[in-house]
Parts: sequence; structure tokens; C-alpha cells
Amino acid sequence: MSVNIDKDAVVAALRAALEAELAAVEAVAAMARDEVGSDQSKAEGKYDTRATEASYLARGQAWRIDELQRLRAWFEVLAPTPRMVAEVGALVELVGPRRDLVFLAPVGGASAEVGGRTVRVISPSSPLGQALAELEAGDGFEVDSPAGEVSWEIAAIW
Repeated sequence: MSVNIDKDAVVAALRAALEAELAAVEAVAAMARDEVGSDQSKAEGKYDTRATEASYLARGQAWRIDELQRLRAWFEVLAPTPRMVAEVGALVELVGPRRDLVFLAPVGGASAEVGGRTVRVISPSSPLGQALAELEAGDGFEVDSPAGEVSWEIAAIW
């Protein structure tokens, strides 16, 4: 049985969580950039790779910052229209091995707690996002996972 969810509260919570994650990732990226140019990171031998490792970390953090900024920009223009099918902008309640709430967005990776439940942001290119595409409430589907095929049913879409 599906419980009615306040989609506006979910979007607000996701925005707040996104801002917090972006601030944390930006702080880590700044530390990684500082480490790359630090005197402490200069190679002391041909097998000393501290500066190289710091540059890899900085590059990965820069990629994540870009993804989070894209997601933030998308949330700023999101129209709160109700959805009838699982598509970008839809909040979907899934029933399967557990009860999940997922929000389909152009970029995934964020999550927030709303009313004691975790809402995960997934992208249409993720395995779950691909399997959900254009399905309606009541539809069932399967997703391949490391543990094998998992069956889900869409309980509700907002």
C-alpha cells in the first residue's frame, strides 16, 4: 500500500542535501588541489606517487562537482508537475526486496531523508532508471544486480 508523499517536501530535502554534498566535495577538491602543488608532495624517488595520486583525486572531485552543479541547476528549473509515467522529474515508489523511493533526474547520486524514508536520485542511464523508463504505477519489471535479477513493482508515481 502506497502512502501519499509530499513531492514538494522531497524536492526541498533533495536540494538541501545536494547543497551540503556540493559544499563537502568542493572542500575536499580544494584540499586535493593544494596537495598537488605542496612541497610535501614532491617526489622523493621514482616510486613516490603522492602528487600523481592527489591529481587523480582532484580530477575525480572536479568531475563530481560538475555533476552536482548540473543537478542543482536542473532542480532550480524543475516544474512541480505530477507525472503519470516514470520519467525525468518523477518521484517513484518501488516495492520489491524492500520499499524504495527514487527520484528520476538527469544526473543521479544524491539522496535525502524525508519523513523517515530515504529518497535516492537516479539517472535514466542507470540500470534501474533504464528499467523504469516510461512504466506506469502497477507495472512490474526486473533489474540485473550483482546478486542476480531483482523484481520490482511500481506502487506509485508523483
